[in-house]
Amino acid sequence: MLRKRDDVKYEDFKEHGFKFGTRDRLIYKTTSNKIESAIYIDLLPCHNNNDEIKVESPSHSIPTRILDKLHEITTAGLIEKV
Repeated sequence: MLRKRDDVKYEDFKEHGFKFGTRDRLIYKTTSNKIESAIYIDLLPCHNNNDEIKVESPSHSIPTRILDKLHEITTAGLIEKV
């Protein structure tokens, strides 16, 4: 499981293209072949799942842009494996 590091501020994600979305989430959306995929981070503490990184894609594979963004925020030190 990937999670936002405790010492990282939400504004740091905004520098990497994330925006505040509905239902108290940080979200990064991309469209590839008319299929919209997203990375989101829940901000509300719900069942201890807050700050978890989740990928949402209706296809059976994760688009390259999503994988590239995950790599980008990992190398920037914004997330950690739990």
